[in-house]
Amino acid sequence: MSGIIGHLTYAILAHQIVLERAPQIARLISEHQDSYLAGAYLGADVMTLPGGKCPECGGEYGYGGDFSRSCPKDQCPLHAYTLTFHGITYTPQEIHRMFYGRSHLLFGWRNGQAKFGLQWSQLPSYFEAAITDTFAFYTQPERRVAYVMGWISHVIGDALIKSVQPGLNLYLLNGTYTPQNRPIQDLFSFHQFGKAECQLDWSDLMFNLVETPVESVQAHFMRLTEPQGQLAEKFPTGWSPKHEQLLYAVMSENRRYQKIRNPRLVEQLALDQMPDGLNCNVQLSQITGGLSFEEMMQLADAAGFRQTLAQIGEAVAQFLASISLSE
Repeated sequence: MSGIIGHLTYAILAHQIVLERAPQIARLISEHQDSYLAGAYLGADVMTLPGGKCPECGGEYGYGGDFSRSCPKDQCPLHAYTLTFHGITYTPQEIHRMFYGRSHLLFGWRNGQAKFGLQWSQLPSYFEAAITDTFAFYTQPERRVAYVMGWISHVIGDALIKSVQPGLNLYLLNGTYTPQNRPIQDLFSFHQFGKAECQLDWSDLMFNLVETPVESVQAHFMRLTEPQGQLAEKFPTGWSPKHEQLLYAVMSENRRYQKIRNPRLVEQLALDQMPDGLNCNVQLSQITGGLSFEEMMQLADAAGFRQTLAQIGEAVAQFLASISLSE
């Protein structure tokens, strides 16, 4: 299951809404779409790392420390992935515990950092400060601002779909957001929304976003720099500059590995035309309990999943439209 498809969907929907509501914001996003979409996924999901590596073919597989025990190419046992930085070795799970809460703000804090988490009501002030600082810190801030806006879409989208923030009335298969219904969400977003409704070239979008540079502003909005700017004035606690350089190494790995994952995900989400209709990936079907693609889409329609996507897009757009670009 991808993660990236859902978050790009939320970001794209929000962009569509602000085209009419906040044309200046929409224009900035359009001019820096790749960075906006990079922020929408890699701006938050710092655990985008391999799970394991094959000692024979060198292939990397899995996600965030999770992986099958053998290489799908040659069946050799996989070795667990680690990242070594300045002589210290980190597992994906350790990186997740260090950074996930910092990028998601409302939840996911570990290692005694929960006291630095925010409430939903604090998000506008946090986002406003992050945007204001981005204008102040960079002579050409627009690309970074687009990246921050993408990250904002991730924070809002995750909080809603994972029911951290109440508001969605979705019951799809067995809940709002479950391991079993995520393939349905991905397949609907990829095909019904992305391809049929918007004529998106998913491969192109996903390729371009991983080609964007590592953005130092991410360390700022994750409070991993020296405290500075309006963000430090409004939120003076929780800063941890000792891990700033490690974050940049992780962000480089995020981009490198997502470049490997992208074609696999597109292939996994592809459909085969059969005499009796469209078939999806067998593994995705098994996760849902054996549902066919058509059955998944029928469930999504009955549950109002497209309306749920619209609701998330609207929530993100409300935050984006309130941003001032006159800094």
